[in-house]
Amino acid sequence: MITANDLVSREVHHCISHLLFTVAGGSGGNVESTTELADLAEQAFELCSPLEDWEEAADQDGWAIDGHLFVNHPLQTTAEASPLDASGWQELCQEFEIEPYQREIFEHWIVSDWLADKLEAKGEKVDKDFAGLTVWARTTTGQAIYCDWVIEQIATEVNSFSLMGVE
Repeated sequence: MITANDLVSREVHHCISHLLFTVAGGSGGNVESTTELADLAEQAFELCSPLEDWEEAADQDGWAIDGHLFVNHPLQTTAEASPLDASGWQELCQEFEIEPYQREIFEHWIVSDWLADKLEAKGEKVDKDFAGLTVWARTTTGQAIYCDWVIEQIATEVNSFSLMGVE
């Protein structure tokens, strides 16, 4: 069994928030747009921009998952829940014209590629090639990373897969 704290110790490497916010300040035409620095500034700006939270928006609109269906009991409506990840929530919201919530980015962390894939599947913002680094744009702050809901969920999934014998 792996704890959320073990997961963070193994997969989260360094905080680079100050670097990202500084480089992001160079975007928007302050640097010649053909330079590598301008491209990096645009990437940093994107990583500092709010994250669209489609799942929370759908939840607040009354949607939930029941098996392989999205269900909205107040509207007595269903929609196929495929795939059951962040992109499925986005497709549902776009189909029913639900605007996403904007979650502010507070911190930036270098993470492993493995964790980046898990975070992306949960709807988190990740850039897998920010100047050769894999960066997670964290939308929480003021608590240990292992206390984040998304990290706890990933640890739970890893443990349930290992109990089933799946790596």
